[in-house]
Amino acid sequence: MEGVLGDIGFYTYALATGAFLLLAAVLLTTSRSKLSSTQKWLVLVLLINVVWAFVHTLAYLPGNNAGLFLTLVEFLRNSSWIFLLVHLMFNIWCAQGNEQLARKIGRFYGIGFGLLLTLELLIVGGNAGWSAFVIPPKVSLYENLFISILVLLLVENVYRSTAEENRWGIRYLCLALGTLYIFDFLLYADNILFTSIGPKLYDARGLINFLVVPLIGISASRNPDWSLKVQISRKAAFHTITLIGSGAYLIGMSAAGYYLQNHGGKWGNLLQATFIVVASLALVAALSSGRFRSQVKVLLSKHLFRYKYDYRDEWLRFIGTISDTKHHYGLRERTIQAVADIMDSPGGGLWLREKPDAYVMAAKWNYHPKMEGELDTHDEFIRFIEQQEWVVNLDEVEDGNIKGANCPIPNWLLESPELWLVVPLLHHDRTVGFIILMRPRGSKDLNWESLDLLKIVGRQVGSYLAEQIAEQALAEAREFEAFNRKFAFVVHDIKNLASQLSLIVRNAEKHANNPEFQQDMLLTVRDSAEKMNNLLSRINVVQEPSREKDGGTSDLVVFLETVTVGYAKRGTEIDFRKDADCLMVNADLESLDTVFMHLVQNAIDACDPGDLNIRIKLSSEDDYAIVKLSDNGCGMSEQFIRDELFRPFRSTKEKGYGIGAYESREIIKRMGGRLSVKSATDEGTTMTVYLKLASQNEDLLDEAVS
Repeated sequence: MEGVLGDIGFYTYALATGAFLLLAAVLLTTSRSKLSSTQKWLVLVLLINVVWAFVHTLAYLPGNNAGLFLTLVEFLRNSSWIFLLVHLMFNIWCAQGNEQLARKIGRFYGIGFGLLLTLELLIVGGNAGWSAFVIPPKVSLYENLFISILVLLLVENVYRSTAEENRWGIRYLCLALGTLYIFDFLLYADNILFTSIGPKLYDARGLINFLVVPLIGISASRNPDWSLKVQISRKAAFHTITLIGSGAYLIGMSAAGYYLQNHGGKWGNLLQATFIVVASLALVAALSSGRFRSQVKVLLSKHLFRYKYDYRDEWLRFIGTISDTKHHYGLRERTIQAVADIMDSPGGGLWLREKPDAYVMAAKWNYHPKMEGELDTHDEFIRFIEQQEWVVNLDEVEDGNIKGANCPIPNWLLESPELWLVVPLLHHDRTVGFIILMRPRGSKDLNWESLDLLKIVGRQVGSYLAEQIAEQALAEAREFEAFNRKFAFVVHDIKNLASQLSLIVRNAEKHANNPEFQQDMLLTVRDSAEKMNNLLSRINVVQEPSREKDGGTSDLVVFLETVTVGYAKRGTEIDFRKDADCLMVNADLESLDTVFMHLVQNAIDACDPGDLNIRIKLSSEDDYAIVKLSDNGCGMSEQFIRDELFRPFRSTKEKGYGIGAYESREIIKRMGGRLSVKSATDEGTTMTVYLKLASQNEDLLDEAVS
């Protein structure tokens, strides 16, 4: 080997010696606390590399025997890197709970290292003439070639087993080792094929080691504690198999080239060179061919693993999040979190069909955008994601449309750069709602498996939410049933009172002139009246809302004036303002009376009797009459309005039944209108009623304008 060494190699290995020594010194002197086990391993590896590079430097100088120890320091240098990588893998295995596996592999590596070290020492003794033990040079070459492949496999496994968010810390270490041992692989493969180590390659080896030292230093600075999180990736198996296959192919190529050279006669060198070029081109073409890689992935997926994701872990985490009731989150928030965790999204929002004709935000989890848009149930976007079960990536937009489809995306979804994915939630092929996920913490690759997983999870979440909605409806029906049962007892008591009064009436025909009977009748009637008043004070009789009559119209101005006058006679002043003297709406007076009786009474109950300020403002816009009823009462929270206000038997009043707002909204909906609420705690409430204008208003408005 000495015959092929050149003077430039002395300087390259000297540079490598200084670089490794400097980095080891920096790690030892700049550490502010006790070194971790991984840092200790790294410092030891660097010091061994210092010895390795220094011995190679001395081998260039005449008059010393440093060349005798080249194989030994080569073995120590390779073993040190292997032990560092295995140590990193140990951290992962122990974090997985595989301490026994880690100890077994540790003992295996320890025994193997001891045996090989003994062998290397015997080789050194044989080279120095201290013993008769000699092995063929080819054995060491194949050993080093095998070690190069082993290190590359370990680098691959360490990198793939590290969580994506932590790979930035070890990326440069893996790049440095990959560079070193790919170069070593080429060096020893060249020696096996051409029976001699090229002087230029050997000289350049020192320079390569010098250049990768800064990369190792960057990884050391990014990992002060070298605490690696565990992430089991199905890609690891695929890439490991691919790398093993490539290594086996290259070894086979080397063996075939060696055979052609020795048995090809005068054509041996030509056949060897031609074969190497053709085989290399074939490997590069295969690895760069997308179709070939795809076919290999499919083949390996069928026989080694089923999917990209570890569905067992993903499903257990999903179910665990959905069923976790220890925290204050409800089911709706937990469904957002479960879907977001799969895609590493920091938060999201849930839209459900809370209104008869629109999807509105029903819940949010770590959702920061302030916009909370609505989508009509007949919107083209809703129909598309329902029919196609399409997960919409807001990064893939073409002229405001979904990429590859002529379907416009609502503007409010495109206005916020934080929004990322729209995941439809289907139940029996109908859209229950959809989840909007925020952009992930790091870049996320969306392939067909990710999209399919989101579709499956979306259906599961849709079934959970549909079941919850059905349970809420059933609970409301049961509450109505309980209310009706309670009312039946009241009816029974009233029946008893009616029986008593009927008896008095019958007896009055015989004893009407008897003073004692008259006195007793008076007491009985008084007692019955008191009992009936007590019954009425304990229960509100809920009348069946009258349906809108065909062609029924009412003058809203006259009606509201009548309401305010009536309350004024009872001592409650209401400020009424109007923009027109006549406003005809499609509503009957009985329904209007029921609605505003509830709304006005709720406003009065919410206010302090000593500081009561109720205002009614009547206006019109487009095809609607708009009645705004405002008060300065205690107000309501956003959560109460969203979750409780329009549910039966939910009330903030101590003796309230929570029927008024629910009944009012249902009557308004039947009349073709809608009811909206704006309120805040301690800031009052504004109820806005929208009622359809009657057709004759067009003529009245035209006359007013003229």
